[in-house]
Amino acid sequence: MLPRMLCAKARMNSPRVEEQYYFVEKGNDPFVAPGTPPNGTQGSPWRTSPALKGDLTQHWMGLLDDEIPLPALTIPGTHDSAAYTHNWPFVATQHLKIVGQLNAGIRYFDLRCGLRADVVEMVHGPTYLGLTLEKVLQHMYTWLFRHPTEALIVQIKEDRRSERSSVHFMNAIFDVVTMNSDRWRTANTIPTLGDLRGRIQLFRRFVGPSLLAYGMDVSEWEDNPADPFTIYTLHDVRITIQDHYKFPGAQTLPSLITKKGGNVSELLRRASNDKDRDHWYINFVSAYELNVFFQLTPHEIAVGGYWGFRWIVGMNVRLMAYLTARTPGRERFGIVAMDFPEQGTDGLVASLILTNFEPAIRSTWRSLAGCILMLVLCIALWLLLDHCAVLR
Repeated sequence: MLPRMLCAKARMNSPRVEEQYYFVEKGNDPFVAPGTPPNGTQGSPWRTSPALKGDLTQHWMGLLDDEIPLPALTIPGTHDSAAYTHNWPFVATQHLKIVGQLNAGIRYFDLRCGLRADVVEMVHGPTYLGLTLEKVLQHMYTWLFRHPTEALIVQIKEDRRSERSSVHFMNAIFDVVTMNSDRWRTANTIPTLGDLRGRIQLFRRFVGPSLLAYGMDVSEWEDNPADPFTIYTLHDVRITIQDHYKFPGAQTLPSLITKKGGNVSELLRRASNDKDRDHWYINFVSAYELNVFFQLTPHEIAVGGYWGFRWIVGMNVRLMAYLTARTPGRERFGIVAMDFPEQGTDGLVASLILTNFEPAIRSTWRSLAGCILMLVLCIALWLLLDHCAVLR
């Protein structure tokens, strides 16, 4: 059995952030708001931003037991994972390339594709990203070869109509996957971590003939719903998703981030409170605003930006604040898909990873208590034997 305890150094939040933000209750959902931290939130060793060394973020799944179902984990992910090739404000959603994301601890990848001249290319809406799906996957295969304890989830979406192609999108995807079929799990049942080590679970966000048993079917994904929705697959696998990325009316940066924060924290709470370890949760932290009144890019939503003369922190800082405010210990939050997760605050991906483990200090105390108990038993046994010898 693989070890379960993860040791990592704790790192304090930026003083600027800690001085400017505190947690408020909105319904049952605590989220960050301007002001001064309340009493009791400063100085606690568990109110810090945990940071993992690079080698641990690359191998964190190797510290977990084989029998854990994947939905029972907190899994850091990226939204529009391949949209790092252009710097155009409303196209770019990532800065790190695929290998950089993997090394940072990302294990869920949202790949948007289009078929052009019978080649599956990476796209973001109408924009081609200059990458093929085959090239992106090759990076993952190579990385998995070097990191056999890790497991990936890849969601493939048909994001635009085919152009000048003689094959169906489904067939093109099937051809790409079968070139390295040993690296894929295309079953539509729930995998354990042991089932998936060194491989990729397919989440299928496209339709086609005879696909009932090909990958986890999320083709009924709703577009921009205001509330979370649940997909029930063929084997009654439940997948609850929050993907509210655009809000009605003209939204200012403070207003949009506040509303999106409520969406994210609601599903974090639901995932944490749900005792069903086979229930998937997918929580998108991404959003944008584009109209004649306001133009708010994915980067501004994720990292933050100035509104007037005031800096508004982005979703990454607020998500980090949510995580550091919680009671330490193992807590399932599901898949959390982010834009630019390495920016805005240090250690966000690491903080998500650490929710899969008991705090190292708790494990240390348990081990110490066990040693003390064993020592007491040995002394008692020695005294008992010594007493018996005297009686003789």
